[in-house]
Amino acid sequence: IAEVSAAGLASILVPFPYAVDDHQTANAHYLAENGAAILAKQAELKPEDLANVLSALISNREQLLQMSEKARALAKPNATQAVAAICADYAGYDFPEVPGYEYVEDENEGEV
Repeated sequence: IAEVSAAGLASILVPFPYAVDDHQTANAHYLAENGAAILAKQAELKPEDLANVLSALISNREQLLQMSEKARALAKPNATQAVAAICADYAGYDFPEVPGYEYVEDENEGEV
């Protein structure tokens, strides 16, 4: 998902439903509900359905462009750095500033 959105690609996503916590479906749903992808459930997907969706997309360049723009707008190119910054903050280390990330003091910090 990260690569698809960073590249600004329209996509048809068929998540693996047995992935841990079904995270692939949740991630695919996020792009689909924002108009950046089409979500197809593996258990319900038939070859002819996929062919129909592909045919419709191929014949509608405007929809492909809109989906691509929406995918790119949803991209989080600094996500890895932001996660590293959060971990460093909690460990008490300084971390170089990450664009789009702002550390917010946790009022529950130190509680277990």
